[in-house]
Amino acid sequence: MIASTRQEEVLIDQEVRLLVVADCEGAEVMVKDLERHGFGTEAAETGVQAMATAHDFDVVLIDLDLKDFDGLTLCKRIREASHVPMIGFSKDELDRVLALEIGCDDCITKPYPSRELMARLEALLRRVRAKPQPLLVADQLEIDPNLREVRVGGELIALTRTEFEILHLLAGEPGKIFSRSELLRRVWAYDNTDPEVTSLASRTIDTHLSSIRKKLGSAQWIVTVRGIGFRFCNEMISGELRTGD
Repeated sequence: MIASTRQEEVLIDQEVRLLVVADCEGAEVMVKDLERHGFGTEAAETGVQAMATAHDFDVVLIDLDLKDFDGLTLCKRIREASHVPMIGFSKDELDRVLALEIGCDDCITKPYPSRELMARLEALLRRVRAKPQPLLVADQLEIDPNLREVRVGGELIALTRTEFEILHLLAGEPGKIFSRSELLRRVWAYDNTDPEVTSLASRTIDTHLSSIRKKLGSAQWIVTVRGIGFRFCNEMISGELRTGD
């Protein structure tokens, strides 16, 4: 599963707990690599075990090629039950795209480059542990980045983690046009994405945006700029920080 490792130790955060769900020969190597970089890491060899314990961890890393359980089904079931961040692994590009559509926060190819995985983990943890941010309001739409909640007319809208990241990114810079390649970089942490994204990557972006519009009950907030990208409508008001009750 691992392609290369760095010789020096990079301690990240001793309090971060990772769950590695894999039953391949490289699973043990992956666990040791993560531990060497400072992560508290445990392994689960079955999908049943993963579903029972996933909510106890900060990030779950899932081999999509599990032998006892379909990896995509596992990702879907964990996401239905929990908001725990997930990173999927697979040699198959289609499986990686499907995993993102189902609710994985990120995906990486196998065998994975150690340095790239650590960078993706750090980026994911930064997003999860971000400092309090202002409430964003546009007409009946409210986006609370601190509670990670979206409401329309006061009604709570159930978005996946990736859908929330897309909506929050667009709404945070209203009027700015985001290209597909920029969305891949900033939402999925893809590095060095070419201006012309693959058809599969483009499809997953469209799928997520279609789902967001459907859940919001309107297409008025996210505008498609044909041939260029997407933007949020300009009538966005940044509200006060919500500090809780």
